[in-house]
Amino acid sequence: MRRWLARTSLALPLVGLLMIAMAVPTTAQESPEVVAPTRVNLVTPYIGVAVEPGETASFTLDVTAPRGEVVELEVADLPDGWSADIRGGGFVVDRVMVDAGLSHNLKLEVDVPESATEGKYQVTVVAAGEVSTDRLVLDLMVAQTVGGGVSLDAEFPALRGPSDVEFSFNLELTNETPEEVQFGLQGEGPSGWQVTARPSGQTRASSVTVAAGSSERVTVEVDPPDFTPAGTYSVLVRAAGGGETAATELTVEITGNYELALVTPDERLNLDVEAGQATELPLVVVNEGTAPLTDVSLSATPPRGWEVTFAPESLDRIEPGASAEVTATITPSGEAIAGDYRLTLRTTVAETSDSVELRATVKTSGIWGLVGVGVIAVALSALAAVFRRFGRR
Repeated sequence: MRRWLARTSLALPLVGLLMIAMAVPTTAQESPEVVAPTRVNLVTPYIGVAVEPGETASFTLDVTAPRGEVVELEVADLPDGWSADIRGGGFVVDRVMVDAGLSHNLKLEVDVPESATEGKYQVTVVAAGEVSTDRLVLDLMVAQTVGGGVSLDAEFPALRGPSDVEFSFNLELTNETPEEVQFGLQGEGPSGWQVTARPSGQTRASSVTVAAGSSERVTVEVDPPDFTPAGTYSVLVRAAGGGETAATELTVEITGNYELALVTPDERLNLDVEAGQATELPLVVVNEGTAPLTDVSLSATPPRGWEVTFAPESLDRIEPGASAEVTATITPSGEAIAGDYRLTLRTTVAETSDSVELRATVKTSGIWGLVGVGVIAVALSALAAVFRRFGRR
């Protein structure tokens, strides 16, 4: 019994020491080893997508292998009438070199024909290495209306104004595809129109990169010719890249610009008048704008005591590029003395006006000249009679 107690008393400290050693963590632990792939592996972030007939479904592909080796790529189980390509670096590829540090940036593009009916389809991608093979099965749900893709939407798709101003539209380009896409921007308008599409905040760029699930602002500037007739015009804007295309139609309503001119038929700006006598002056009102002119009125600012009237007094409407004839009757004051006078003739519409300044030369009437001659003759005769009478004395 004593021997057993002695052995037990010796064993208990040893057991305690062992338990303490197991409870204390080691200060130097080995880091876990990176496990290298043991076979060819082919993956993509999204293995099931929805697509509309006539559209293209895109998948990013990543391939790895246990060592540096050549991997064969193939698209299998493709539905009838469908087509697909694997692209990398801008090329259609079917073999890649897999090794550490190599980035392939592979993309699978599946073209769905417009004749495809709604339903679920499968496409298989095969990656065959030297010692192993991997198969990636992708599900494509074909539907007539599918959300996602890319879209181009205008904040205000219709603007209006005269043709001598530049119209600016703000658009939102949204990329709801699973990858970043660089879009080229293009605008088309009627013949002679200048349409520029660019990323907002840029002046010369014609393309924009949009990350997956993000959007970017696009500015479209439309400059119609200055004499574009009034009417409604359409402008088409496209954004295309990465197998995706988005388009939107913008509307510009030209109200026309208002411009008129008041001229004389021979472009002379001077005339001869007589005091107290009416003189007619032909005038032409020309519509040099692109919008009709309505309620055209005529007025004058003559010297004091003069009178100016117009026939007709007003014009109801003048079409763009057309003209109308008006006669101004100018009557100087009866007390006007000979000399040059200035008067202003004016034509006005609600939107604009024009004026012409004339020089009117008042000449002495011929009758008054004869009267003057008669007065002089009488004076000379009277003077001669005086000389004859008093000369004899």
